[in-house]
Amino acid sequence: MKRSIQNSILILFFIITFLKAGAQDRVINYSSEGNSLASVLEEISNRYETKFAFNSGAFQNIKTNFNLQDATLREFLELLEEEYFIRSKNIDGTWVLVADLPVVSETKEKKPEAAVLSGFVKDKTTGENLIYCNVATSGDRGGMTNELGFFSFEIPATDSVLISVSYVGFQRLDTLVAPSTDLVIALEPLEIVLAPVQVIHYEKEVLQASPFVDRISFNPLKSSEIPRISNDDLGNALQIIPGVNFLQGGISGLSIRGSSPTDNLVLLDGIPVLETNHLLGNMSVLNSKFVNQAFVSRGGFDAAYGGRVAGLIQITGKSGENKNPYFDVSANLLNTNVLASVPLTEKFSVTAAWRRSFIDQWQNYLYYRLIDDVIASEDNPVTSSIIPTVKYNDVNAKISFHPSEKLEFNLNILYGNDEQSRDFELVQTNDYYRNERTNGKNTGASFNWKWQATGNWFHSLSAGMSTLESERIDETGELQEVTEIIENPGQGVGKGKGLAKTKERTFTREVFDIDNGFNYLEEFRIGWKTTFKKGNFENEAGAGITTNKFTYDFYAERTGAEIEIDAIASESTLKMMNAFFQQRIELNEKFHFRWGLRTDIDLAIGKTYWQPRGGLEFHPFSGLKIYALSGVYYQFLSGIKRFDSQGYFNQVWYLPENDGRGTVKSEHYIGGIKYENRGWFIDIETYLKNASGRVNLFAEEVRRGSDLTVAYLPHKTEEKNQGLDLFIQKKQRHFNHMISYSLSSAEVKTEGILGDDWFPDYNDRPHRMKITEMVNWRNWTLTGSWQIASGLPVLRLQTSNGEEGFQRSDYFSQLDFALSKKVVLSRFVLNGGVSMLNVFNRENVVEVNYLRFSSESGSMTVRSDISALGFTPVFFMNVQFQ
Repeated sequence: MKRSIQNSILILFFIITFLKAGAQDRVINYSSEGNSLASVLEEISNRYETKFAFNSGAFQNIKTNFNLQDATLREFLELLEEEYFIRSKNIDGTWVLVADLPVVSETKEKKPEAAVLSGFVKDKTTGENLIYCNVATSGDRGGMTNELGFFSFEIPATDSVLISVSYVGFQRLDTLVAPSTDLVIALEPLEIVLAPVQVIHYEKEVLQASPFVDRISFNPLKSSEIPRISNDDLGNALQIIPGVNFLQGGISGLSIRGSSPTDNLVLLDGIPVLETNHLLGNMSVLNSKFVNQAFVSRGGFDAAYGGRVAGLIQITGKSGENKNPYFDVSANLLNTNVLASVPLTEKFSVTAAWRRSFIDQWQNYLYYRLIDDVIASEDNPVTSSIIPTVKYNDVNAKISFHPSEKLEFNLNILYGNDEQSRDFELVQTNDYYRNERTNGKNTGASFNWKWQATGNWFHSLSAGMSTLESERIDETGELQEVTEIIENPGQGVGKGKGLAKTKERTFTREVFDIDNGFNYLEEFRIGWKTTFKKGNFENEAGAGITTNKFTYDFYAERTGAEIEIDAIASESTLKMMNAFFQQRIELNEKFHFRWGLRTDIDLAIGKTYWQPRGGLEFHPFSGLKIYALSGVYYQFLSGIKRFDSQGYFNQVWYLPENDGRGTVKSEHYIGGIKYENRGWFIDIETYLKNASGRVNLFAEEVRRGSDLTVAYLPHKTEEKNQGLDLFIQKKQRHFNHMISYSLSSAEVKTEGILGDDWFPDYNDRPHRMKITEMVNWRNWTLTGSWQIASGLPVLRLQTSNGEEGFQRSDYFSQLDFALSKKVVLSRFVLNGGVSMLNVFNRENVVEVNYLRFSSESGSMTVRSDISALGFTPVFFMNVQFQ
């Protein structure tokens, strides 16, 4: 009853914070008495707390003479338009005013000439180029910055034009500019190499729509303010996007709309990141301190990207183009994190970040909370004892060279290493144990070249490679008790004086079952891309080569059972050539169209995989986009499941056979609505994704003469993901209200399993909702996050005789809070805080699996439920030296 009351109070709190108090129009009483319009607007702004943005120099020359009595703001703006030809537009709570003086028309009407507006958008603090920023005119015409932070589009030839420049995490800029081809716009704080404006608009958003309708921009600067286990972890912070989840347990990493983490293309400065998890799946390898920009596509991405069938995550690391060195040092209960950015010259800079766990050296209370996450019950007698090793580290580095504003070279490096293990005990008449040890190493590098040849022509070349070494050893057996008689335990000291004897009970491990698995893979991508803009057409083409190498060795020794040998040895290479062409067409101000075609060619067998993709956008009015996307996607290197004879599984990487078996094909159908205006960001997407061609390996007993062994046979699998994702964000003074909800279904059908019927996939949660409230006040930030979701499916799949079935675990519900404080001093910025995780200390299941235990008499399989952390406070401290 007490918990129900607490839950009800919290629900009421979140509902109330989402409701905006209705604001009444202010009544204006004012007499201008011949003052300039600039001074009038400043006085009304101060007196009636209304924000205006305007060209101060131009408005200073406009003399006014009017008298307002009990007038509304709307009536005042209408007066300005009728008497002084001032047009107005509300942009996120700020009234932007533009002079639209009448012009005496000539006898013959002339067609307005066109002018070009182009330039760069940069981060004011670091000097780094900002890619995929919105740059638009008052009529929503314009474009976005490319991979060099460069924009260019045509405008009517006028003395000035109102533009809006925005990107998530930066101040939005609304100002009048003159047509030019060499603008330099710096965001946060407000600075532009043009005439100044009168207002600074502060942004607090975490998410924002990207100029690409299939992508969402995420603000990495806000990630430390979201409650989670580590303040420098980007992967868990991305879960605020509906449809994006970070899985824990045996199959861990970033999952998009029910897919496996291996089905997403994660590009960090062109490096294909093959493994995205650290710390038994509790955090990711993505260091938010190193990240400058992040974009997430949940499907329907364009023809320039291929090789994965679920989602696309593009991450740009910091390049250190700032004029002064920059250092950042932070620590939490898990690890330390050091970032340094050093500009060696005006054109050459180096940025590097190093993160290293110390939880293996300092076994604090968080360490013991992490190991105590296996639920035990009468039906589930498994308990967790210890984790002998939890150790990880990662390195990110970027070397940048900028010979000019329109030319860039950079070299990028990625390294990650994990060592971890977990013990399980089965409490019965005999004491069984199971130990799982995994070691993983991820190494990557890339080289990128970007060149803005002309105002309309852009070229880029990217070469990236990544290797992953993964070793897993599962050992199970019995604990054998050993009793030892110890004489003279007191060693002649104290009351015993050497006369006492005692018994000491110890245990040794007798191994009956060992599984050894080693997986090695390589991925190398090189691609050239060119973009040419002309009028309402943007043409993009490119070509490249992708190579993969795969090795998997598995050997199981079962000494106490009839089955003696269980092994797999497989290796394969694949070389694919790809090419694409796509076109974006602005049919008119309201309709935009995209079509493209990508092809992948297997160079060994000459087989071609065609992938048509397209999309249509409708912009009925400013801030609203209605769109539909579709496309065909192929994946060759993929993650699959290996099930043993008793239903236990783990994930391995896999390449298709010579006949193409194992190649995954997916079709995406997406419809959505995005609305961004006056502090609102609303994103609604409905989707259908069908996938076929994947194979999973199932153990089947095979008798060869008198020997009984195990063979792993591929079973074809079909997947079906469908649902609706909703995200609503409202910025209101010191508050940022966010709610995300996903209604989804992830189903799988595998030949020979469950009667060839559809059944829920491993990560199927039909309902997920997350309510987040963020409050900023005087350098304090308080964030509350409540997440609820349906339970996970509990499946036992096997081809041998045994019980197969389906049920669902209890629902997930977790409330977290985070409080942080920033102190700005002359030489450095100090930031610290605490995350209070799972304040109700609820047991939330994040993984359900079946574990095999072996003894002299045979093997048995029992269900294990891995839960999220219980109530845990997590602290962090960060110092930035400038």
